[in-house]
Amino acid sequence: MLRFLVSALLVLSLTACSDDPDPTPTPTPDAGSDAGTPDGSDSGTDAGTDAGSGDGGPTPQPDAGPGTSGGSGKLPCERTGSVTSNSQTYPYCVAQVAGAELKIVEPRVGIVPAPVRLAVYLHGDGARAHTGDTAPRLQAPWAYENDTLYVSVLAPNKCAWWTKPSVTNCAVEGTEADRDLAGDNAATLVEVLDALRKGWNIINEPILFGGSSGGSVFLTASFLPKYGDRYRGVYALGCGGEAPWGGKMDWDSTRPELRGPTRLVYAYGDQDEYLADIQASLTAFRGYAFPLEEKVVPGAAHCAFDHIGGVKDIWAAELEGK
Repeated sequence: MLRFLVSALLVLSLTACSDDPDPTPTPTPDAGSDAGTPDGSDSGTDAGTDAGSGDGGPTPQPDAGPGTSGGSGKLPCERTGSVTSNSQTYPYCVAQVAGAELKIVEPRVGIVPAPVRLAVYLHGDGARAHTGDTAPRLQAPWAYENDTLYVSVLAPNKCAWWTKPSVTNCAVEGTEADRDLAGDNAATLVEVLDALRKGWNIINEPILFGGSSGGSVFLTASFLPKYGDRYRGVYALGCGGEAPWGGKMDWDSTRPELRGPTRLVYAYGDQDEYLADIQASLTAFRGYAFPLEEKVVPGAAHCAFDHIGGVKDIWAAELEGK
């Protein structure tokens, strides 16, 4: 991995995968100083019910006829909170599945017909876009208005999706040895997806996946190679991406019936210090027969653009067929 070949004298490490990169001259609309910065007005403290289910292993997906999961009952909230955007408040439920925290925003109650789409966002290193509510604030309003169940998921170690669950000190920089090569976090995301499909009547595909930096690395290097034939959809990859860690896909992505509607959209700056990793990911997935697109931000360093709101824009454009 080129990410780990950078000279120690340069002190370039995976901290650059953070949701809150160092300031750069590149404009950062809304996702710059705010990205990953806790905002007291967005956090909720209301008490809810006991923590949710999902710790007993992957939940079989219910069979409710073609096209949907047929789920119902939702997930129990351990607490609630809200975010505010354009003077409108969007409440969220905080649930737990398999050791991962979920912030769930439902679409308009009583207006949107069942079933609903599913949008899942995975933060970058440090998790501040999740814990500080920046991701729900920038992404959930679109989902709320567009018949989509929105979920921001906190990594099991509460730090980074690409590192092992046992790496729990967010203040320590990740190393090559910390990579979750066993796929434990990918298995956790499977449990999350299955629990959501059991709790809501969700359209099978496309699932709307989104990631920033380390979240994008996790999706491309671990989750998609392992489970992409089972969970198919739009992968909005903000300022990150790597080739599969195992050097191959665990399923035959050249078969259209397995690949389905899956499409990858990479958004990154042409001055990103991990540009070589991102380009290697693009090359790899082209070779694995995935349709993909690049959105290159001229002059932008690592995550020095609205990579969080940009995930929502990619989802919207893909559903509109653009």
